Amino acid sequence: MKIFDHLDKMYEDICESDWDDVETKYRELTLKLAGTKIVREIDAIDIDDYEKSIMQTLYEAVETAEKASAGAIYFEYDMDNNWQGCFYICPAYYREEEEDEDWATDYDEEIEGPDLPAYADIYNEYGGAGGNKAEIGTTLYLIARTVCAFWRCVEQLPSTPALAICIGYHGQDYIWRIREMEE
Repeated sequence: MKIFDHLDKMYEDICESDWDDVETKYRELTLKLAGTKIVREIDAIDIDDYEKSIMQTLYEAVETAEKASAGAIYFEYDMDNNWQGCFYICPAYYREEEEDEDWATDYDEEIEGPDLPAYADIYNEYGGAGGNKAEIGTTLYLIARTVCAFWRCVEQLPSTPALAICIGYHGQDYIWRIREMEE
C-alpha cells in the first residue's frame, strides 16, 4: 500500500473517530511498518509546548478571521522546513464535496505558527513518501501526531459556526477539515 492510500484512510479515520483513536491506530501501524525503535523515538518527543504554541496562535487566528469575516483558517506545516507551521486566514471556503481547494491558496493574512524541529529531524532521517515500509510508517505517525495535536487545540475552541478550520502539510493535494462551518 502506498503512503497516499494510508493518508486517505487516515482522513476517513479523522472524520469518523476521535483524536485519541487516530493517534493510537497510527502508532500501532508504525510499530508494524517501522518498528519499536522509531515509535519510541517519536513518542519520546514531548509536544506539549508545540501544542500550547498552536493553541495560542490558533486563538489569534480565530480572532483575526472573525474580525475579517473570513471563511476559513488553514493551518499548514512544512515537513521539509523544520515542521514550520503557518495559519492562513482565507476569505473564501469551499466544502470538500465541491472538490476545489483553491480557497486555501487565496488568503488575506498569514500568522506564523510554531515549528517542531525534532519531528523534522526524524522525518529527514527515517521518513519519506517512498515505497519503503519504514519510511511510510514513520511519516504516517508524525503526521497523525501533528494532526491530533492540532485537533485537540481546535476542540478547545468555543463554537465558531461561521468558520471552517483545516490542516494540511505543505504540498498536500487536499485539505483536511477538522471543523466545518455551519451552512
